[in-house]
Amino acid sequence: MRTSLAITVASLAVSASLVSCGEDTPAVCGSVADLKSSVDNIRQIDITSSGALNDLKAGLSAVQSGLSEVKADAESKFGTQLNAVESSYEALKTSVESVRSGASAATLAEAGAALSTFGTDVQTLITDIQNTC
Repeated sequence: MRTSLAITVASLAVSASLVSCGEDTPAVCGSVADLKSSVDNIRQIDITSSGALNDLKAGLSAVQSGLSEVKADAESKFGTQLNAVESSYEALKTSVESVRSGASAATLAEAGAALSTFGTDVQTLITDIQNTC
């Protein structure tokens, strides 16, 4: 069960690999860099450790902060992508809480699927923003 969640976390990390924005770029490029850092930190979580769920919860909080930054800098231009990311983030957060309440094959599978969807949505947002950097 933990292996499938670890594989999903790893796939999120691969899908969220980014190229840095240039120095003389819009503020959103810096916001995206912060979001990338938060996603990278989630990738570094040892999913087999006893504190993995707490680390994941803290990591998701940092991602939420990064998303807020990006939203403040780019909502008018990237509203559709931001809405998709926010929706999939909420689904991921809910599924992580389900695992925390009672880890089972079903809750881990749900969390894995939610993490995969979130990773795809984040990558789409980041790619679209990077095209403006």
